[in-house]
Amino acid sequence: MDLVLYRCLWLLFMARTRLSQKLTPAGIGVLLSFVVSAIASLGSTKSMSHLIAVFSFVLLLLAVVGSRSIRYRFKAARFLPGFGIVGEPFSYQLLIQNLTSQDQKALQLVGDFSHFPSFREFVRVKRRSPIGMRWVKQWRQYVAKMQWAIAMPQTLPLLSAHTKLKAVGEMIPLRRGRLDLESVTLACADPLGLIYLRHAYELPQSICILPRHYQLPEMDLASSIQYRTGEFAIASSMGEALEFRSLRDYRPGDPTNKIHWKSWAKVGRPIVKEQQDEAIVHHALVLDTLLQEPDSDVFEEAVAVAVSFLMQEQTEELLLDLIYQADEVHCLTVGRSPKDRAQALANLATIRPCQDQTFAALMPIIQTRFPQLSGCICILTALDEARCSLLIQLAQYDLPVKILALYDGNIRPDESLFDFLPPNCSVHMISINQVQQDLWWI
Repeated sequence: MDLVLYRCLWLLFMARTRLSQKLTPAGIGVLLSFVVSAIASLGSTKSMSHLIAVFSFVLLLLAVVGSRSIRYRFKAARFLPGFGIVGEPFSYQLLIQNLTSQDQKALQLVGDFSHFPSFREFVRVKRRSPIGMRWVKQWRQYVAKMQWAIAMPQTLPLLSAHTKLKAVGEMIPLRRGRLDLESVTLACADPLGLIYLRHAYELPQSICILPRHYQLPEMDLASSIQYRTGEFAIASSMGEALEFRSLRDYRPGDPTNKIHWKSWAKVGRPIVKEQQDEAIVHHALVLDTLLQEPDSDVFEEAVAVAVSFLMQEQTEELLLDLIYQADEVHCLTVGRSPKDRAQALANLATIRPCQDQTFAALMPIIQTRFPQLSGCICILTALDEARCSLLIQLAQYDLPVKILALYDGNIRPDESLFDFLPPNCSVHMISINQVQQDLWWI
């Protein structure tokens, strides 16, 4: 029964999609008038409804014949930005070349990002509301949520024969992840303006779509900057490096490579160079990815909060270790390097919940980072004993820990699990219905 129902919904979705692709708004109006008037004129050939049905049918027939006379070919090049953000329109450059000997006018740049969920997804959504027809509303919301992007048709200026045209396209991404763009599609209406003739130029490309991000307040997890001898290569390009500070007299035990020979020759006594030690603040950002629901709103908001930390304006001496679990435990160190930051953002954009892992698997890699860390930020998607056990282990290392526990706004979790945490762990409950407001108080 579920399979038959799914097939019917798929047919309705495909019919609506095909009509919107093949017919202009005027063409859809003519088709509706034909269907309504044809039904109203059943049993009578002399009524006004019958005449309207015949007239509408003739218009559609002429539009089909007229669309066959349209001929156009083109090549295209597309230049995409580095990232897109959910809900925010982004522009991209297009270079279109007319390959015919005729001028082309009234061409429209169109995009199709329609997506129909799988049968497994349909069954999962339907089982959430097994009583009555309540699942219908949830299914509609889920189908709308799975759409990748919106690209409104854009009319291009006159494209002369054998010439190139620069154009700017725009789309609004609706989901995070990797948005695949298979082709550039142009549509041209027939002389009556009822039917579209579409032509696609294969141009596979992709762009990484980030979740929306939030504004974060200034946070000071570490009371002082700590000396990190093993991070000289990074620190030397990020702030307080081993740079010259002053000259002073030699003291017993000073290394010989610090002796300033020119000054010794000038004053007649040993002089050494005094340099400033490198210092750095190194935080860990732990993202909880362990959830059973693959399309959880709590998980999506947790990823958005993690992206917000990566996109926040930071001081020059800050390093951030992004630690999360996918097929395995990952640890990415993000500093000032645009390449490292872009890699971390791309990973977060495509991350999915883990359903077959344990939270304890994060602890070994976190323990290896303890000697370098000044503080830790944990973004949790649920509250249970396993997560609290990890937090207690973190606190035993006398490390400042800030916990951001996200929850569904309608179901506030039991906060008594945090009663056993030491004072150096601060817990902040964040409702997914008011993430920005709650983040201002962390």
